[in-house]
Amino acid sequence: MKFTSIHKKTRGMRKKARNLARWSEHHKELDIDSLIRHRKDYVKIWIDPFYRLYQITPNKIGKKNPKHRFQKQILYQLLDIYSAWQKKLDELDQPYYLKIWIGDPEFMDSQVVAALEPEIDYYSKLFRDKEQGKEFPLDIRHPLMEHFKWERCWNGYYIWESDLDTAEEIQEAQHKAIEISETFFNGRLEKSYFIPTGDMWVGSIKQSKNAIILKGDPNHG
Repeated sequence: MKFTSIHKKTRGMRKKARNLARWSEHHKELDIDSLIRHRKDYVKIWIDPFYRLYQITPNKIGKKNPKHRFQKQILYQLLDIYSAWQKKLDELDQPYYLKIWIGDPEFMDSQVVAALEPEIDYYSKLFRDKEQGKEFPLDIRHPLMEHFKWERCWNGYYIWESDLDTAEEIQEAQHKAIEISETFFNGRLEKSYFIPTGDMWVGSIKQSKNAIILKGDPNHG
């Protein structure tokens, strides 16, 4: 399969920016019945052409990041979605998880995520903490931003050793991995390697007595 070069210019950005508000309005309506049934919901950035796969190098494919200005415009809309979802979740009068995830540099991994028990524990422990010695990468003017706390975590993916074909591939995974785990699966011990791709910034505010607070928040015990 042939992929478009990641260096090909993305056209129509002004129109895409104008359509962001319409995209946001569509996703502001949290489907409470679906959330209660599945215990989780999320909004990913399915905005053409950035969700497509591109040829980055002869041996690597991946997604194309929007320009910095467009990332800021997307974040603004994610904050609006977060605010609308928060109001709906507060009406449930039960604990919930509600966060915005911002990938850096893998911005297309960004999303708004909501969850109810028993999924709260899973999402709360999903990301590994990372040293906080870096500023949040997107500075925008939005009423919620000054109330947000952003926690810097690792972004990345897992590789099962059984999916690797050669000793060279295993050695490369071991070299890149920041975590190697062993798990019993189908009666045998399996190794997995966590390969980092950058940062995942996990952000939220305390909206109510039911919201899950980010650990380390100095304003809440």
